[in-house]
Amino acid sequence: MREGNGQGERNLRMVKRALELTSLLCLATALFVYLFSEKIGFSEDTAFIVGLAFLAAGIGDFIILKLWDRITSRR
Repeated sequence: MREGNGQGERNLRMVKRALELTSLLCLATALFVYLFSEKIGFSEDTAFIVGLAFLAAGIGDFIILKLWDRITSRR
């Protein structure tokens, strides 16, 4: 039974790493869209909406990551 618990802990760490990575990627994508919107071919309004969406997703991932221990606590 102890092996299963160790496997569960590894899985939870992998999910936390995935949340960290997606949070950073979303924030980097928001910055990329902001900086290179003209070269990508986005209008100013479209770049604002897309950048804001990626920023919100990155912040959402960060909040979930900070609350992760409370979400996954076993009662």
